[in-house]
Amino acid sequence: MMADDEPPFCASTHYAKMLMPLRNWEIASYGMFVYTAILAASLRSLAPGIRGRAFAGSAAGLVMTAASVLAPSNVFLHGWLLPPLLLLLGYWTSGSLFTAPMPRAEQALRQIDSVLRVRAIASAAPRWTAELLEFSYAAVYALIPIALVLHLGFTAFPDYDRFWTVILVTDYVCFAVLPWIQTRPPRALEPGDPWRSSLRAFNLRLLGAASIRVNTFPSGHAAEALAAALLVSNAPFALVVWMLFNALAVSGGAVLGRYHYATDAFTGWLVAVGVWSVLR
Repeated sequence: MMADDEPPFCASTHYAKMLMPLRNWEIASYGMFVYTAILAASLRSLAPGIRGRAFAGSAAGLVMTAASVLAPSNVFLHGWLLPPLLLLLGYWTSGSLFTAPMPRAEQALRQIDSVLRVRAIASAAPRWTAELLEFSYAAVYALIPIALVLHLGFTAFPDYDRFWTVILVTDYVCFAVLPWIQTRPPRALEPGDPWRSSLRAFNLRLLGAASIRVNTFPSGHAAEALAAALLVSNAPFALVVWMLFNALAVSGGAVLGRYHYATDAFTGWLVAVGVWSVLR
């Protein structure tokens, strides 16, 4: 028998809780992993094993997104844990859709770098510049949570959902292009290191262990670093300048360190500005 102070069960309220509106980054994640699943099924050039990995990554992303939707709202879970996990899963899943490099695309990207004299600029850079930019390239992984802290603490309208929607959509756009423009990073095509840096060996080991080992056009590094800076653009001026400096340093390390082509960074900036402009 129901206690006097216990509210009666209301089916409509129960199902309304189950049908709460999705967070925007959850909608974007559903879209990303449905997209990769469709490509995994339709790209004829994928080997069976690679196709299986692409399906597995897509399924894991859809399950993780569904778990996020169904889980009770939790700051740690939805504000700090699940969005970056979905970002990494989207990155690795898109990488599984790489089949073979496109020589014409690589040649076009290298020609632009040649015109811009990227390799010559890197070799002429002082040692301290090389160290700073190599550090900045690796530090992009820490820059995103730092940007979230600044966004929550110093901007006029802090919002976990908006922050992660901008970051995830920015990265997802970059990852979504990979199956259509498939290239190797310039470091894989050029002889020797572009400069002397004690941090380079660490970055190369990190990429060898955790990256998809192919090039993303546009650059996710450049795009997400600038998106993070834009998300704190109404913070105190000194913080804005510091974040923009970091964004430029990440892109500089990516290009001059030959982890990316210059065009990768330029298009990454365009993606970041475009996504931020639409979603801010």
